[in-house]
Amino acid sequence: MSSPNKKINLLKLEPLFVERIWGGTWLKEEYGYKIDKPNIGECWAISAHPSGDCKIASGYYHGWTLSQIYEQRRDLFADDSHNKFPLMVKLIDAKDDLSIQVHPDDRYARLHEGQSGKSEAWIILHTLPNARIQIGHTAMTRDELCELVKAGKWDQLLKYRPLKEGEVFDIKSGTLHAICKGTSLIEIQQSSDLTYRVYDYDRVDHDGLKRPLHIDKALDVIAIPQQDKPIRYLPLNRKKNILFNVLSNDYFAIQALDVDGKYTFVNRDRNYFLVTILEGQGKIGGRQFKKGESIILTSRFSRMTFQGKMRLVLANPKKF
Repeated sequence: MSSPNKKINLLKLEPLFVERIWGGTWLKEEYGYKIDKPNIGECWAISAHPSGDCKIASGYYHGWTLSQIYEQRRDLFADDSHNKFPLMVKLIDAKDDLSIQVHPDDRYARLHEGQSGKSEAWIILHTLPNARIQIGHTAMTRDELCELVKAGKWDQLLKYRPLKEGEVFDIKSGTLHAICKGTSLIEIQQSSDLTYRVYDYDRVDHDGLKRPLHIDKALDVIAIPQQDKPIRYLPLNRKKNILFNVLSNDYFAIQALDVDGKYTFVNRDRNYFLVTILEGQGKIGGRQFKKGESIILTSRFSRMTFQGKMRLVLANPKKF
C-alpha cells in the first residue's frame, strides 16, 4: 500500500533492452549494461509504455512499474493531466540502417490506432566516419510522393545529410526519416511505439521474413512539402554547472547539464524531470549514480544537489 504523503524526491529506473535487426553492441560497450544478446538496438531508459514498462530500481517503491506509480502518485508528477505517462527516453545504437519511416500525429494515431502519435528529438552521441542521416524528401505534392514511393525511386525521393556528434534533431510527426548505420543517440519522444515503415531495403529477419511495410498509412501522414528545420548543435565543450536549453517543442523540453564539482538545481516551477547520465558519475540528492543510469526527479523536490563529474540530459513535458 502506497503512502499518499510519502515525500519522494527521485526515482531510479531499471532499463529495458530491445533487440532490433539493425542493433549492435555499442550500448553494452559504452555503458556497461549487462546484456547477453548481440543485436540490442534500443535501451528503454525511462518508459511506462505497455510494450516496455520500466520498474523502480530501489527505494520506497522498489519493484513498482513506472505506469503504476504514475497512476497512484500523480502528485510526484506535478499532477500531470495526461492519462498515461507522456514521455519516453531511449538510447539507440544503429549498427545498420533503420527503415525509412514516419510517425503519425496525435489526431491520426487516435483515429486509426487508438493511441497517441509520436514526435521525437535526437541528440547525436557517437558516429562512425562518414555517418549520415536521412531526413525529409523532395516531393512537392502528394501525387508526386505516391508516385516516387510506389515506383521505389528512393534516390530521387530521399534527402540525406552528413552527421556529427552533438547535433540535435527535432523530428516532428509526419517527418520521413531514418537513423543510419554508425550512429548512436539519445531519443526523447512521446510515449508511443507507432512507426509506419515505407522502405526496409528488402532485408529479412533471423526467420528469413521481411518486416511488414505500412505504405498506405505512411502516405497519409507524411508532411507535404517537407519543412526543413535549421540545424541545432549542442556544444561539446559547453560551460560547466550551467543548465543549457537544448530544444523545446509542443510535447517536451530538453536541457543538458555538465556537472563539475557541485551544482544546485532549483525547481522553481515544481516540474518533474527525466534524467539520464551519459558520462561520469556522482551523487544526486545524496545518492550515488553512474554513467548509463536514469532517474526521474519528482515534482516534490524544491532544490536538488548534484555532486561529482557528470554529463546529463534532462527532459520534461513542458516548454521552456
